[in-house]
Amino acid sequence: AFFMRRTFKGNPLYTAVFNEYLHTLFSKGFPVEYFVEGGRSRTGRMLQPKTGMLAITLRSFLRSHRLPIVFVPVYIGYERVLEGRTYLGELRGASKKKESIFDLFKVLGALKQRFGQVSVNFGEPIKLAEFLDQQQPGWRQQELGPQYRPAWLNETTNRLGERVARHLNEAASINPVNLVALALLSTSKLALDDRALARVLDLYLALLRAVPYSPHTTLPDGDGAALIEHVKGMDLLAEQKDALGKILYLDEQNAVLMTYYRNNVLHIFALPALLASFFQSSARISREQILRYAGALYPYLQSELFIRWEQSELEGVIDQWLAAFVEQGLLKVEGDVYVRPAPSSRQFVLLTLLSRSVAQTLQRFYMAIALLLNAGQNAISAEELEDLCTVMAQRLSILHGLNAPEFFDKSLFRHFIQSLLDQGVLRQDEAGKLSHHPLLSELAEGAAKRVLPAEIRLSIRQVALDRNEDEPAIA
Repeated sequence: AFFMRRTFKGNPLYTAVFNEYLHTLFSKGFPVEYFVEGGRSRTGRMLQPKTGMLAITLRSFLRSHRLPIVFVPVYIGYERVLEGRTYLGELRGASKKKESIFDLFKVLGALKQRFGQVSVNFGEPIKLAEFLDQQQPGWRQQELGPQYRPAWLNETTNRLGERVARHLNEAASINPVNLVALALLSTSKLALDDRALARVLDLYLALLRAVPYSPHTTLPDGDGAALIEHVKGMDLLAEQKDALGKILYLDEQNAVLMTYYRNNVLHIFALPALLASFFQSSARISREQILRYAGALYPYLQSELFIRWEQSELEGVIDQWLAAFVEQGLLKVEGDVYVRPAPSSRQFVLLTLLSRSVAQTLQRFYMAIALLLNAGQNAISAEELEDLCTVMAQRLSILHGLNAPEFFDKSLFRHFIQSLLDQGVLRQDEAGKLSHHPLLSELAEGAAKRVLPAEIRLSIRQVALDRNEDEPAIA
């Protein structure tokens, strides 16, 4: 372990000494552990990688690659995090408390709770030499030295950060708390009867076994009923009995806390949830349409959640998921057309619950697009759009009763806007104002219309219009 300042800016001597120290460790073969996110993920999501340590590692390897460097992703999965409530308090605006000696006594009290199991999974290693051969084939022939900073360093380091984040997500440990959180947070009242919840959990387990996310992803043992008993034993589920049976629900405090655990595995369910959402407004969709809509929205989901599949793999993976949906009775297939079950059927309810897993992410996308289209060309900067999106999300969370702090997390909007810029859908002029490609309207009115309920779309559009007209929003 070694001390490291939060920022190196304005201190070239400290930067040089720190770089040289790490180069010595690497060149002598010492293993080094660091966290690419650079901070604590208070929402339970993978954060955008901070590339400082990666850049130092990469530059050290360019100086001397006598010994190989391999990144070994380590995923640590918790069923209960000790600081969970503190994280969510900070997300809601509470200031971070300083540590004190008295915190030790608070910890002793907290340890009386059940914390379940901790899983440690190892992902696919990333060999730095092979990565550089793919990204910069001529790197071995270039001038190398302590001060060497090639023009391609920043872009390559960013790609390395994304690769590491995806490999970490591939090693996710899915546990009973993740799955119960995913199921109950997808319901309108955060409640299901015990038999219905068990069916939902059994469906999720069957889908994950039919289409494994990665060879490194692990699933819990037991069926849906066993998973429920496990989570009840950790006091994360409330129960109410009546003449017809048991109702399991999340109280207000646990509902917010469980968003953390759902977000741990949201990347695994994002693509099947997106496919399920297409059938909320359409009873029949052709395979060609499904591929087109998914292809339009997937790059933004992938960028936010660090999903493993490349765009070139998407068609094959979508076919696997559609086949699994048909096998589980969630869809029927007629030639090249997929047909949803009757709206009154149990299968349609299951399909709807699955689709809601990714609903808030898609709502954020639509918010940013609606505000952009309403503002017009070259009228708003990325920072202004980010602020407007955050305010709009806070407002909609009140209007629609969304109990999820990350819904209006500013960093998620910032990342989406950057993804639009990276995809070429947005451009910035010299003054920093944004202009948009016609593709943005297609994204809003084509793909988004398929995945968002009319009520949500209307409310978002109305709030976007009210920004200019100063009229009360329609709830």
